[in-house]
Amino acid sequence: MGTLRPVMALTMVVAMLLGAAQPATAADTVTITSGKPRSVMYLGQVYAIHTVEATGGTGPYALSVVSGSLPPGMLVVGTALGGAPTTPGTFPFRLRMTDKNGLFGEQAATIEVRQQKVVITSGKPRSPMYIGQVYAIHTVEATGGTGPYALSVVSGSLPPGMLVVGTSLGGAPTTPGTYPFTLRMTDKNKLFDEQAATIVVATAAATFTSGDPPAGTVGRSYSFRFTADGDSDIAFALAAGALPGGLTLDKLGRLSGVPGSAGTFTFTVQATGRSTSATRDVSLVVAPASPGTPTATPTGPTATPTPTASTDPAASPSESDPATSQPSPAPSRSKGGWLPLTGAGSPLVLLLMGVLAFSVGGILLVLAYQRRRFTTPE
Repeated sequence: MGTLRPVMALTMVVAMLLGAAQPATAADTVTITSGKPRSVMYLGQVYAIHTVEATGGTGPYALSVVSGSLPPGMLVVGTALGGAPTTPGTFPFRLRMTDKNGLFGEQAATIEVRQQKVVITSGKPRSPMYIGQVYAIHTVEATGGTGPYALSVVSGSLPPGMLVVGTSLGGAPTTPGTYPFTLRMTDKNKLFDEQAATIVVATAAATFTSGDPPAGTVGRSYSFRFTADGDSDIAFALAAGALPGGLTLDKLGRLSGVPGSAGTFTFTVQATGRSTSATRDVSLVVAPASPGTPTATPTGPTATPTPTASTDPAASPSESDPATSQPSPAPSRSKGGWLPLTGAGSPLVLLLMGVLAFSVGGILLVLAYQRRRFTTPE
């Protein structure tokens, strides 16, 4: 009995040592099952919390960074990480998920923090502008970054009388000159983009910039445009004289149409802006359709008869000179139509007389035939 006790004690010690030497089962291994944090983030933007999940081991779990570091502005809370990165760069790190028994699983990850880029997308302010004229507000637009945006002038200056309000600029310039400046659009995270611009302010003085209109031709399409500068909203109109027939002038300065008559036409065109106007005297030549060919004179039955004899059959003898009164001669082939259009010898009267004679002759022929047919023989 005394010997049995040491043997039993030795057996229990060996069993305990063997149990401790057995490998851990699957249930004792912690494995991170969630995906890695998103790899690209932008400076200053707040991201949804990334929760790290695991299987195996015994909860509760604890998340930690065991090597490397998260981007500045991000941190671990419980089993999740999140925040708003504040420094651009590439940040590799290693996450560890540990259960209550000290078992853990690890995951390597990298986050790249990029500088968010703001881009001004709107065009530059109009130029030139004219003293004393109020202009529509010019709104500056941008993409990228995080709103709200703020607009500012960081170098140079706007023309006196103009200013920035919100993300727009406008006003009525009061001093002539050339004004270069730089606009800056800044988002709420202090990211910005810049745009260089220049506004020329001039004293309004409308002047014509187009030359003289070219000559036209009767019956041919014509087009010319008057232009002017030195003021805004310039419109054109006819101030004096008359345009060639068939041509019109619109408010945009287009002179167009088809001339209907030849000649030299003088007129005055006026260009009127918001505060000034200018005029130009114009001399426009319209050539005939076929230069050098005279206009044809109508000939034929309507030609004026010779004064030696009256061709009017209705004229009374008292209207003619008794000493020279003679029967009207037949129309001459060399001086017009073969027959006059009116009077007793006109084609219409002769045609009616022919039809009448043909009808009377036909009736007489029928009557003669009937008489011979019904006459009793002797």
